[in-house]
Amino acid sequence: MTPTIGLLAFCAFLTAIISAVSGMAGGIVLLSIMTFFLPLSVIIPVHGLVQLISNSSRCWLLKDSIEWKIFRPFLIGLPLGGLVATFIIKNIHNREHFLILIGCMILYTLFKPKKLPHFQIPYWGFSLVGICVGILGPLIGATGPFIAVFFIRDDLDKKGIVATKASVQMLGHIIKIPIFIYTGFNYLNHSVLIALLAIGALLGTKVGVKILHSIPEEIFRLVYKSALFIAACRIFYKVLF
Repeated sequence: MTPTIGLLAFCAFLTAIISAVSGMAGGIVLLSIMTFFLPLSVIIPVHGLVQLISNSSRCWLLKDSIEWKIFRPFLIGLPLGGLVATFIIKNIHNREHFLILIGCMILYTLFKPKKLPHFQIPYWGFSLVGICVGILGPLIGATGPFIAVFFIRDDLDKKGIVATKASVQMLGHIIKIPIFIYTGFNYLNHSVLIALLAIGALLGTKVGVKILHSIPEEIFRLVYKSALFIAACRIFYKVLF
């Protein structure tokens, strides 16, 4: 194990704790850290597989809190988006427009006047969210901030938010694997990196879920919205600077 892989495994551990406690942000932080050490062509496929393992473990530990009325329609829409992504991924070179749109959605959700409508969509609407995630996942990597906008709802508690969001993100990462294999990425060439990051993510998830159980609901929602705001700031900084 090289020092770089060891450092990234430790970062996977820490960011998995963040994701389990706040429901988001860990994946995008890990993605940002990986950009210092690996080429983008390697980062997005490897990051997706590690996040698949991280989200799957979060689902398992919080399985009783998953809202299946959200999961099922998302599952229907996701493959359609993935099919579209398979045909367009090689032809789209300027992906900043997608990031700007996500950043604007986040700021609208957090700071909109009360009179304006919000993104608490009906359950069937998550099929459309699934289509969007199927398209965006292979293009921009971390779709957590986009998905997070639709989980600021009154009908989910902290464990419901973390568990259900992890379940749909798990699906989003699953759909990316055959897409990257189809476009020529060889996961076996990076098996050591993937294995060690996955171990770090699994350990971090276990620690993070224990913390989640102990924090009050109102503190969780404050942390969730704060993480969403930080993600929006990072998106705009990345695109504009």
